[in-house]
Amino acid sequence: MTHRLGAWFAPQSIRYEGAFEVLGRADSAVPGTLAYCDSVFYIDLANRNPEVSCVVTTAELAPRVAGGKGVAVADAPRAAFFDLHERLPGEEEGEPPVHPTAVVSSRAVIGQDVRIGARAVIGAGVTLGDGCFIDAGAVLGAEGILYDPAGGRNRRIRHRGGVVVGTGVTVLSNAVLVRGIHPGTPTVVGDHAVIGIASNVGHEAQLEAGCVISGNCVIARGARIGAGAWIGTSAVIREYVRVGARASVKAGAVVLADVAEGEEVSGNFAFPHRRHMLQHLKNLK
Repeated sequence: MTHRLGAWFAPQSIRYEGAFEVLGRADSAVPGTLAYCDSVFYIDLANRNPEVSCVVTTAELAPRVAGGKGVAVADAPRAAFFDLHERLPGEEEGEPPVHPTAVVSSRAVIGQDVRIGARAVIGAGVTLGDGCFIDAGAVLGAEGILYDPAGGRNRRIRHRGGVVVGTGVTVLSNAVLVRGIHPGTPTVVGDHAVIGIASNVGHEAQLEAGCVISGNCVIARGARIGAGAWIGTSAVIREYVRVGARASVKAGAVVLADVAEGEEVSGNFAFPHRRHMLQHLKNLK
């Protein structure tokens, strides 16, 4: 379907009218692509690419766009691009908000505008805030590892707490959120957090607003992830460790000690990322 820039952007933001078929990157191989460009590098890439018919960029960069391409300007081109991405109709239009194969407990509390994918499980004691997206196969309110080894029989101890998920949270496919052990001590996920594919969030972990847990991570029991922190792919956060706000844990790290606010750590066992990089450069000599 062909779209005109003027149909989707305010008139004052259009520098040059243009038409596009799809959204994509500046190096797209699809004819009629609209791309966002927030640096000279991406402007040059789009200029060399005949498949890019329209560009969203800043007012300062707009004069650099090659002639013949449609141009819309925005203070934050990436945000404007993804606003458009969300507004354009897609193949999922008309799908039910809760997939018929999903299992939702009658004792769960589900907010407004929540989408729950195929084979997802929302257990008893789970509260989902408005606007959450729970993808296929995710399990919220699962049992976790808790047992009494007395007598060598490893008696399982039931989890009787809950999971509290804030507004606008994304939980991707096959992620697992373990419910708290006791009533009143839930596992908590703050507003607008993202939990990646196949990640595991242990009982009574506390994930603060806006943090990102990448795919295949383990956030162990009682760990606390600060607001806006980023946990890289396949990282492991030990029980009760605190990762500070806006900290960055690099991919594959195993974190055994608290991470300060804004700090970057990497490695197994993790310590400040700069030390790892300096050691790596030393080893290359």
